[in-house]
Amino acid sequence: MKRENQLVSWGTVAFAFGALAFLPSLFDRELMILSWLGSMQVPVGLSAMVVGGVLFGLGKLQQFRDAPAAGSPSDPAMPLDPATPIVQPNVLANQAPVSKPPDRE
Repeated sequence: MKRENQLVSWGTVAFAFGALAFLPSLFDRELMILSWLGSMQVPVGLSAMVVGGVLFGLGKLQQFRDAPAAGSPSDPAMPLDPATPIVQPNVLANQAPVSKPPDRE
């Protein structure tokens, strides 16, 4: 089971709280549970949405950074049978095209 990153979780919660505080005010409404914010409902909602988005982005960046490298044994793109060779072109033996700089006239 894959464990969720805590930054992503807290970012989602903060963004949802901010959206619940900010979006109803666009229609001159407010949620009763958030009425304690009073006139600070819009700035708190916007701030929570920004902080939640930053936390979510940092969490996803951390997940991307900690992901296994391509070609590692845990990479799902690797063949399951270890006897299957992975063939790559050999540049030194002219099996792969070599890019050359264009000729100048």
